[in-house]
Amino acid sequence: MDSGRAMDQRYLVNQPAVASEVINGEAIMMHHPSGDYFSANGVGAVVWQWISETGSHEQMVRTLQASFPQSSGDIRGAVDAFLADLLKHELIRPIAAGDGPAPVALSQESASLAGEFVPPILNVYSDMRDVLLLDPIHEVEEVSGWPMPKRAHARP
Repeated sequence: MDSGRAMDQRYLVNQPAVASEVINGEAIMMHHPSGDYFSANGVGAVVWQWISETGSHEQMVRTLQASFPQSSGDIRGAVDAFLADLLKHELIRPIAAGDGPAPVALSQESASLAGEFVPPILNVYSDMRDVLLLDPIHEVEEVSGWPMPKRAHARP
């Protein structure tokens, strides 16, 4: 993020293009238009949860700094890089000042994080792209169905 960006910048999950869930400390995201899916653990899952709560950039950074007071890492830079990755993959979108739901206090998932600060990482998976992008009605074998794509029929 550039230093000129407002510290109170907030984001929304890019719905309906993105479906997501946080399960057992892991955020799992599916980007429907690309067929890619993503995951983030630890701090990344917590930041994803805070995004869904419309927490601001500054709220996230301050809460993490309070949760990891002994951290020698660059928490602000790590959060900036993670948000940049989420934006690059179109998983989130910025909320213009005054738009979107009112900000709320962030939930305390960070209380469950222990030890040294580990920068959040967005894991990107495209191995299922072809299957996830199949039209389950028109592009599958009639007998076997999804996820078996239609075979190309040879012409005489």
